[in-house]
Amino acid sequence: MPRAGTHEVKPASVIRTGRPDGCQAHFHPERYQLVFSREGVEEKIDLGFSGSRLLERLLQVPGEVVGRDELLAYAWSDRIVGQGSLNQQIYSLRQVLGDEKNREIIQTLPRRGYMLSPKFLVNLNDLADLPAPGFFPPLALPRRANRTLNQQRMATLMMAASALLILSLVVFAYIYHELFQSQVLVAERDIGNKHFTYAATTPQALEQLRNDTGGLTERLAALVEQPVQFRLGANAGFFELLCVQRDTTRWLMINRAQLPKVQDEQLRSCLQ
Repeated sequence: MPRAGTHEVKPASVIRTGRPDGCQAHFHPERYQLVFSREGVEEKIDLGFSGSRLLERLLQVPGEVVGRDELLAYAWSDRIVGQGSLNQQIYSLRQVLGDEKNREIIQTLPRRGYMLSPKFLVNLNDLADLPAPGFFPPLALPRRANRTLNQQRMATLMMAASALLILSLVVFAYIYHELFQSQVLVAERDIGNKHFTYAATTPQALEQLRNDTGGLTERLAALVEQPVQFRLGANAGFFELLCVQRDTTRWLMINRAQLPKVQDEQLRSCLQ
């Protein structure tokens, strides 16, 4: 299995998301950021260091399973964290990509790790083969060379299709087991037209999260009049807050120790 740091992720990979509007997400690992584009409008979401590193590692080997221990070492190289942090970060990435229900983009392979499905990935380097404006395409090959090239392409496509079929069978074989895995527990609460979703890895952690963020929940509900979906989780000394309204999603990290001191202006930054 490749060691962490031995791969170079290609910049600005494009991921087809599971969002209702079908927009694409451009991943910029150097900025720890996903940029969603639709009809000429861009929406930027900061993933943070660990979330970005996690997505970066999965993008290095699309279609291949990356073990949990390797993901932990890659995304939290300077800290020692538990499996719960990885579970929570995967759940957050799925939320951002609109994949939390179907789990098709980032797939779970029980007892093995996680895999990014290549069918949702489009790399910008693929576009580099197109002729630049003002340049003529290369001369056509002789017919015999064309036939040979077509045969080679057909063989390559058949091999790729066979690999995808085998991969699908492997994933299908684990579906039954995955149905019985509760890696992330969820609780929900409504305050007026605001909907709150809490996510944690154990019942105790879920109850603790709801208790610790009770005051924050009330403040958020009072800060905005229009309908908003709030999603809260905890990870390595921070509370993670996602604010989803209409076509925008924003992410806010709050230090546990600083929670009582958070100003309304800081919270509103997640709602703008």
